[in-house]
Amino acid sequence: MAVYKRGDKGVFYMNFTVNGVRVFRSTGKFTKKEAKLVEAVEKKKLMEDAALSPREKRARMKFSEAIKKVYDERWKNNKDGEKSYRNMVLVMGIIGDLPISKIDEDIVAHLVVMMEGKGNKPATINRNLAGLKTVLKHHKQPWDHIKLKKETKGRIRVLSREEESRAVELLRGTTHRQRTHYPEIADLVEVLADTGMRLSELLDLRYDDISFTSNLISIWINKGDRPRSIPMTSRVRAILEARKVTNPEKPFTIDKYQADNGWKWVRKEMGLDKDSEFVLHALRHTCASRMVNRGVDLYVVKEWLGHSSIQITEKYAHLNPAKLAHAAMFLEDDATTADADVDAGKA
Repeated sequence: MAVYKRGDKGVFYMNFTVNGVRVFRSTGKFTKKEAKLVEAVEKKKLMEDAALSPREKRARMKFSEAIKKVYDERWKNNKDGEKSYRNMVLVMGIIGDLPISKIDEDIVAHLVVMMEGKGNKPATINRNLAGLKTVLKHHKQPWDHIKLKKETKGRIRVLSREEESRAVELLRGTTHRQRTHYPEIADLVEVLADTGMRLSELLDLRYDDISFTSNLISIWINKGDRPRSIPMTSRVRAILEARKVTNPEKPFTIDKYQADNGWKWVRKEMGLDKDSEFVLHALRHTCASRMVNRGVDLYVVKEWLGHSSIQITEKYAHLNPAKLAHAAMFLEDDATTADADVDAGKA
């Protein structure tokens, strides 16, 4: 059977198989001649597709299909998979649902210009470019033409011991009826400062992943998809043990919105509401800074924080000027030794 009329309207349908692929749908035509032309075009397309190599087939894949495949095969089991998928949908809204082989240097340049025009910062643009690169690499398409923008490093905001103490004091000391959860945020702040965990990691943490026997917190799902275990300080252990009495399943019951709002109030009370970098994430930097300043090796800090590469951790290296001073001592010793050798030679 090839084309035939179906239904009261007399629309012609096509029904055929090419290389094991069956096509059964309306031609949208009301005459047999027109329907046969539609059928012929469809058959030719299927025959051409069958002759393509796997790479050529992927090259013809529409961006929307490529995104969906990457999500199903790679992103859906990652913590940030949904966000990566949404970012690519936003990119598609800018460049269109074109075949992925058409995403060339000009298309990427257009994407960057459009995102800059919308006021996106380099970090945001880079996240989208990195996602686009992942899609192309996954489908074995050229991706070297995608170059990330240079980001300004800015300063690393860390809390002093005094700032941390004042923040905790404010959170524990408030008696306002709308701030009954603020003492919980105080506990959260101290745990973040001593563990360097991401806020989402701590809010998702369950007591099943805390071993008071081995004194370890295990983090299985995180941004970098790198499970790790963190030893507890005595302060963290005391907080988590105390909180288990009233919350046996998970230490913290507040959500991100409540935590951020509570910290916003702290900033205002401390007169730091203009300091845009005085955020809860700064406690992660604070933990890293304190370790580095105590002489902890950068590779240990990397594993503690769960960084994907040592290059990310190296941004904290400059926070320990004592190491530089120690290096200068060796230079002084070398210079002194050299002078002594010269004097000995004269003698």
